[in-house]
Amino acid sequence: MKTGAADMDHVDIIDTVYQAAARSELWPNALCSIVDYVGAVGGNIVYQSPDGRGSFLIPGRMRDDLNTLYLRRYTSNPYARAFEKVKPGEIAIGNTLIDAEAVRHSAFYADICEPQDIFNQLFLPHASLHERGGIGGVALFLSRRQDEHVAEAAARLKLLSPHLTRAIDLSFQMSRIARAPELSQRLIDAIADAAVLIDGRGAILLLNKAAEALIRRADGIFLSRSERPSLAAHISESSLRLATAVHQALMIANGEDTPFEGALSISRPSGLPPYLVMVTPLAPAAVSIWDAVDGGARVLIHIVDPEAKTRRQAQQLQRIFGLTEAETRVAALIGSGMNLPEIAQALGISSNTVKTHTGRCFGKTGVRSQAALARLIASIPIAERQAPPPVRTDGKSLPRES
Repeated sequence: MKTGAADMDHVDIIDTVYQAAARSELWPNALCSIVDYVGAVGGNIVYQSPDGRGSFLIPGRMRDDLNTLYLRRYTSNPYARAFEKVKPGEIAIGNTLIDAEAVRHSAFYADICEPQDIFNQLFLPHASLHERGGIGGVALFLSRRQDEHVAEAAARLKLLSPHLTRAIDLSFQMSRIARAPELSQRLIDAIADAAVLIDGRGAILLLNKAAEALIRRADGIFLSRSERPSLAAHISESSLRLATAVHQALMIANGEDTPFEGALSISRPSGLPPYLVMVTPLAPAAVSIWDAVDGGARVLIHIVDPEAKTRRQAQQLQRIFGLTEAETRVAALIGSGMNLPEIAQALGISSNTVKTHTGRCFGKTGVRSQAALARLIASIPIAERQAPPPVRTDGKSLPRES
């Protein structure tokens, strides 16, 4: 191999790769070093999403104008279709997988390959990019002359492959760490009620302590683990409405025009008042290019438990008028709008016991009706509790459906 860089020190290349892992802006330079070490004319770190949104190229000695043209017009080319079937960690030699002679008579070859002296391609898929219909990894491009040493080039890329895989994974992790102090945490922190941040794939990204406790109770809303951690409702119709609202919000966050129902109620098997759920689309932030993997867009789900607020007000009433714990529970449910039979069912006690507690509440507070007691409770101000710090989720520590 006569590349002028064949004798480049292997350790230096690995060092360059890991420097790029720590500072993603160094990847283009690292790719240039890899290109020289392997014996190629250029290379890319590439991600092609199934629907085209969020696809990107990080170039190493490639023409920016042709990369733009490629993403706009030529992502579905014979090489890409062949590389879809290659397993992460394997090295694919493009011309052994396609009809290379036919490709050389195509518009793709004339517009993209020929101007950059590309005769063959090597591809190393990456697991985090190469899944669910997407395709992504490290692509290196060989000229006709370099293709005479394609086996040696593939062997050199194979030597680098474990380090490239780890370095790209580290880039993802460093990007997530860099984002941690920004909007997501501050937004979740500022909400006293249950709040959940959803990523571009519909999975839970962050949730606060109130949301963690609400999910643990599994009273109407629980954690679904069918593919990735996401919210679901016990009633199938509510679960479908919630999933639809999240999907629509993500579409809006990505700039699409679509009908949107951003508010819904979710009933609770316990008989307590339903949750009020607000779904808000959040446009992608100006962060790392690696956000393209999940679309960058986010959705905030805000869950209000009317009974919880009324319960805090009833606890103030308990301190003011000396109610017992049992009387306070009944007063809180009256304040949330439930009638006596519903309260009996929710608490698992008899209607007569509920009537007894209600009568004692009337005597201690000086009111004469359930409506008057509800008005009294609603008039009690409560200090908003300071929201606890958000809890990161990795799919292992979230509470399960009970």
